[in-house]
Amino acid sequence: MPAEQPITLPGTAGTLEARLLDQQTPVGFLMCHPHPLFDGTMDNKVVTTATRTAARLGLSTLRFNFRGVGSSEGEHDHGRGEVEDVLTALRYAREELGWQKIFLGGFSFGAGMACLAAGEQPEWLAGLFLVAPAVHHFDAPNTLPYEFETHVYMGDADEVVPFDEVDDWVARVVPQPHWHVFSDGGHFFHGRLTDLQKSLKHDIEALL
Repeated sequence: MPAEQPITLPGTAGTLEARLLDQQTPVGFLMCHPHPLFDGTMDNKVVTTATRTAARLGLSTLRFNFRGVGSSEGEHDHGRGEVEDVLTALRYAREELGWQKIFLGGFSFGAGMACLAAGEQPEWLAGLFLVAPAVHHFDAPNTLPYEFETHVYMGDADEVVPFDEVDDWVARVVPQPHWHVFSDGGHFFHGRLTDLQKSLKHDIEALL
């Protein structure tokens, strides 16, 4: 497997710092990181676990820092500009990398931004993977795109994102996503990353 390479993406608030694993395939996985104001970066272990899982399946992968994080230019925009950052990365994957089939994922705040971006450009995606989506930090939609399947993963002992709120959202949103609950799992999946990895692997494989 080739190594990840540092690249920059031309964002609307300046360049975005990113890491690309190019496996010379038109199928790729893009992953978004947790909240920038709480030390969230693209090097978060849930983010890297997800991208490594996709890479082992032969997919190209892309992860990036939201505006104002690491070497990414701009300032934190409380979710408004961050959705545009996701769309920037998706556009780059389509137009510059030639990805024809894109799976989009996110963790916590990043899951929220991925969810909102997916709603804006559903025709760009082949699947959506939301890990502990922070429904209290973004305007969680009442509907999800019908163009692809959505998977939601969460520990029922999450100490950051209220489990009941996510459980309620999953039950109400249409079409209903696949709901994966990890018993006694916390927000950062301490001791449960292997379980998350297995679940992601199974669900991505089913869509290839």
